[in-house]
Amino acid sequence: MAPAAKQSPPAFGFLTAVEDTQHGYFGGYLVLSERGRPLEFQCSTPVLASPAQKILYGATLRGYLLGELIGETLLAKAQLPVQTVLTDLEEMLPLACSEAIAWVRPNTVSPALPAAVPEVGPLAPELSIGEYRLSGGTTCNWQSDWLRRTLEPLAAHIDLSEPFERIREAIREAQRVTETSGDNEHESSAAA
Repeated sequence: MAPAAKQSPPAFGFLTAVEDTQHGYFGGYLVLSERGRPLEFQCSTPVLASPAQKILYGATLRGYLLGELIGETLLAKAQLPVQTVLTDLEEMLPLACSEAIAWVRPNTVSPALPAAVPEVGPLAPELSIGEYRLSGGTTCNWQSDWLRRTLEPLAAHIDLSEPFERIREAIREAQRVTETSGDNEHESSAAA
């Protein structure tokens, strides 16, 4: 009898980007266990729009850079399957991926008033978990009840916005190391 295939534990992806005025955007994708421990991390090289892209893409440039170039590339490079991908950037919602994706932001809507999210559309799924509102794009296929059940174990261990700060700090640290390494190499060759 063949051994049963080992089922991987639940994992959750967090996707964001950092803008640098000199280099452009750096993207980061962090996969966490349901206890909030890191399982995988991917980051992009800097993406800087050319002057021609700025003209041609106009107001859609940021969505193109963040969603299509950075987001889709990072998800394609990921090794671990996840139950859902969370992002703090609305421009990541249109990603063409098989995972459910949800935009996480503070839940500042009064409980007495219905939430209106005109950027996402009237048919987009939404739900609140603790202090956060999660929205899907109009092409999302997740159901609010399913996403709530999926995220509750994770939300019991971590604040849903905290992993985005981890990603931003990791990107900043990697950038500092790269800049420092480049400066040291330059100083060494200049001194020789």
